[in-house]
Amino acid sequence: MLRVGGLGALGFGAGATAQRAAASGAADAKRGRARSIVFVTLYGGPPQTETFDMKPQAPLEARGPFKPISTNNPGVQICEHLPRLATLADRYTLARSFSHSDTAHAASLYTHLTGWPHRLNNQNSPASPHDNPHYGALVSRLKPPAGRVPACAIVGGRILPQFAGIGQTGGFLGKMHAPWMLSDASRQQLLSKSDLTRVRIDARRSLVEALQSKRRGLDREREVENFSTAQSRALQLLGARGFIEAFDLGREPAKVRDAYGRFPLGQNMLLARRLVEVGVPVIQVSDIPPGGEQHWDLHYANIFERLKNPLLPRLDQSVAALLRDLDQRGLLEETLVIVGGEFGRTPWIDHLTDPPQGGRQHWPHCYSMLLAGGGIRRGEVFGKSDELSAYPASHKVGPWDLGATLLHLGGIDPATTVEDREGHRRLICRGSVIRELL
Repeated sequence: MLRVGGLGALGFGAGATAQRAAASGAADAKRGRARSIVFVTLYGGPPQTETFDMKPQAPLEARGPFKPISTNNPGVQICEHLPRLATLADRYTLARSFSHSDTAHAASLYTHLTGWPHRLNNQNSPASPHDNPHYGALVSRLKPPAGRVPACAIVGGRILPQFAGIGQTGGFLGKMHAPWMLSDASRQQLLSKSDLTRVRIDARRSLVEALQSKRRGLDREREVENFSTAQSRALQLLGARGFIEAFDLGREPAKVRDAYGRFPLGQNMLLARRLVEVGVPVIQVSDIPPGGEQHWDLHYANIFERLKNPLLPRLDQSVAALLRDLDQRGLLEETLVIVGGEFGRTPWIDHLTDPPQGGRQHWPHCYSMLLAGGGIRRGEVFGKSDELSAYPASHKVGPWDLGATLLHLGGIDPATTVEDREGHRRLICRGSVIRELL
């Protein structure tokens, strides 16, 4: 196992130069390896110290009550409440040195899903047509799928609907490239309409094409074009039986559904695998609080109770099932899986607020992610945090570097520029490919 985070991995002198050259060559060879990207978004900010970067030697007020357990990757430990993932550590890489400076949920989520800092730092602002696009929107614009599938589907629901789904739009590329939002209700609607006859679908398509022709003659506004395009895309999907059937989880054996877990995150992970199989390039799985629950935003004294049940066991079961299932089907090497949130949480348990809240607060300065498949090295640890997991001690990287890496693995040059709706050239990414991961 290689650990990228100490002098033994990337030291000084000729040996380090050779290692960097080898990493660069490996990265170039893996460009375009990922046919699909599954972006598991743990909204709220999971604590790095209770998941993938435990600090058992830290003071109790920092480390908390949970114990680390060994994985099947010698020398690597994770939280005791992630036992399934502990048996699969030879199939993924843990990155422990992500960092940025924004503490607001909306702005940080925007950065997590677009790779760009929000123009209003540390503020919860609504989405804007001038925003940078979601990664799936970039794929829609630059490398759209050949078949009758959307470039990006968001399952599990829109995160932060009160802020217009910030970070989950087409942004300056327009609505025609926006990710498809697939809630439970919309999935049922798709399934109920999948029995439309070809004649009815073709008739609806002809009607839309006629309306588009009339509309273009009356109004050349780009938003109108976007609206017409969205209608055409919807009709195209109604005729795409394979895509629609992917939503019918009843076609899966009961033991497979049980393996993923009969809870929203588990079943959405299973749906993500089915969408990978039909060729959807980008799938965002939103792990969001049902019914206004606290979920991963663990400010309060019930933090460890909530983590112990249900958060960590459900994360463990669903992610492990996805990785194992993709690997057994020969899909993991061409599917990039990213698991993480918009930031981490404070490396100390909060007793300083007035009144003390007793949990862990927002902490973007150092946090961890799990990366697997699609050209990512197996069985490694990238980066290192300090003794409290408060700041990176080596190999500090940002969410924009993750963006450059996933674009590279998806076959898109991060240095590409695109034209926005006003005719201006815009750079799609500000980060650098994390070549040591590849």
